[in-house]
Order: sequence, then C-alpha cells, then structure tokens
Amino acid sequence: MNFLAHCALALDASQRWPQGHTLRQGLLAGAIFADFGKGQIDKSLPLDLQTGIRLHRRIDAFSNQHQTIRDRCATFPQELRRYAPIFLDILGDYYLSQNWAYYYAHSRATLSQQCYEACDIYSVYLSVEQAAQMRRFLAYMRSADLLANYNDWQHIERATHSVLRRLDKLPLLDLANEAIHDERDSGAAAFSIYFQDMRHALPEWASLIAGVRESTPSTRQRETT
Repeated sequence: MNFLAHCALALDASQRWPQGHTLRQGLLAGAIFADFGKGQIDKSLPLDLQTGIRLHRRIDAFSNQHQTIRDRCATFPQELRRYAPIFLDILGDYYLSQNWAYYYAHSRATLSQQCYEACDIYSVYLSVEQAAQMRRFLAYMRSADLLANYNDWQHIERATHSVLRRLDKLPLLDLANEAIHDERDSGAAAFSIYFQDMRHALPEWASLIAGVRESTPSTRQRETT
C-alpha cells in the first residue's frame, strides 16, 4: 500500500480498535514515517508512534502475501515483474481516490490535513537524516496536497518516475508508464478485493497496541523523553 491507503487504514484502526482514538495521531504519523526508516523500531519513540509504524509494516506484510496482488503482479511485463508490487502500491492510492466515497464518509482533504498535523507533532522524534528526508517529502506532499489528489493521474506517473530514479532504472520508465496505464482500468476490481480484506483484518491486529494499553500515562511520558 502507498501513503493514502496506509493513512486511511491507520484512521480505520483508530476508530475500530479499543481506545484507538487515543492513538490516532501516532497511527497517522506512523503510516507515513514507516517508509523513512527500516530495521528495528526505536523503543524510545512514543508508544502510539511505534504502534503506527508496526501497523504500517503489518499492512505491507499482508499485501505482499495476498494472492490477488501476486496475480496482478504476474500480468506486468517480465522486465517490470520485480518492481510490480511497488507500482501496485502506487496504483492503490489512485483506485482508493477514485472510489473514496464508497469506503469513507469523511473527505480525503480532511484526512490529509490530519496526517500533515500528525507528522508535524511527531517529527521531533526523527533522526537528523530522517528529518531532512521528511521535510523535503512533506513540503512536496503539502504543496500538491498529495493525499487529497491521488485521483490526478500525473501524481501516479510522477511517483513511478521517482521510484525508478531511486532504483536507478529510469530506462524502464516508458515501459512502466505503459504498464501502469494498462493496469489503471484492469486492476481496479482486484484492489477492491485486497483493500476490503485489509479493512476486515484490522480488528485482528489490535494486539499491536498491547504495549500502549498496558502503559500508564507516567510510563508513556518517561518513554517519550
């Protein structure tokens, strides 16, 4: 899943998990921050932010194993097969934007502002390198109001270009643009299957907040300082 889907599922979790509303900002920030740090989660981070990062990773693991996603990856040209999961993540935000009202009553604009505010609050916990990366990305995300505008196809093509540039695979750009354009219509039905499966699985993942629920306010304060 890409940023919009991760943020939407984080908000779902805050509404459907026991006492999840108290974790909302950490879940939303973690939905974005998780892409800017790998490896073991820093235990000095606020527990709600840790939970948001763990949720992001659980969603990624779920999507990587989902048979529908594997089937869609197999439709990409052989040269792109290795990167197809990334392209499907990007396309997922396009599909979700196109059908947002089917899943949610609140607007994408409302969610996007909540996410930007959460990132501002928790940015003090980023390492120097992570903070520099996040500042650049959030500046772009805000200027384009990306979370609210993934229905604009230019953002999908721009994200594809960014991925291939980062992977040093720009010679594949024309082939990738053609492939994702072909997938734009044919993959929408598959998205509805695996996104709904993720939403249905969310209650089972409430154990991710066990550490938060067991901590007292004083303990949480000590752990975040």
